[in-house]
Amino acid sequence: MNSGYEAALSLAYEKLASLSPEIVCEQSGARYEDGEYYLQWLSKEKALSEADTAHKIIWLHYMTTQGIKTPKGRLMPYRDVPGGAQFYDPNFTKRVTRPFTKTFGNDLDSLIKVGEAFGGKKCDSGDASVVINVLPYLPITYIIWRGDDELEPSGSVLFDETAKSWLCAEDLVVVAAFSVYAMIGYKKSKL
Repeated sequence: MNSGYEAALSLAYEKLASLSPEIVCEQSGARYEDGEYYLQWLSKEKALSEADTAHKIIWLHYMTTQGIKTPKGRLMPYRDVPGGAQFYDPNFTKRVTRPFTKTFGNDLDSLIKVGEAFGGKKCDSGDASVVINVLPYLPITYIIWRGDDELEPSGSVLFDETAKSWLCAEDLVVVAAFSVYAMIGYKKSKL
């Protein structure tokens, strides 16, 4: 494990240890049983101890934050996330938007099927779209506009504006990338 991950993981565990399990579960939607935390990730409950290091760091940051639980219903592009998103926006496009659009841009039905497999709900944006609670109180909306003879398909991955109360700009890139690659993997293996 690289030293940056080790330091981040250590700090995140220290913060978790400073909070009671009851508080962590109440504020994040996690579950605590027999000394283990469980968290919903793309509609599947996962044990914190079984997650890889990168997921653990993100989940710990989420679990130790008291964010806004009720989505506002106002969607926000990544570039509008405060705290440095303007610096990470090219990375977001490269790691999230492009792979998402490449995979689902010409296969709108598969976006809906994959979204529903992850507990998402179809919505009315673009030519195909779904909103998925990636973490219990962190919905992300995935939108595709089909292309035509003159334009390539395009896509957007948008956050409810409450996302900024849960995770910093850098963490939101990682969460969105993890979710998009999970969706791509599901499409390739199941559809």
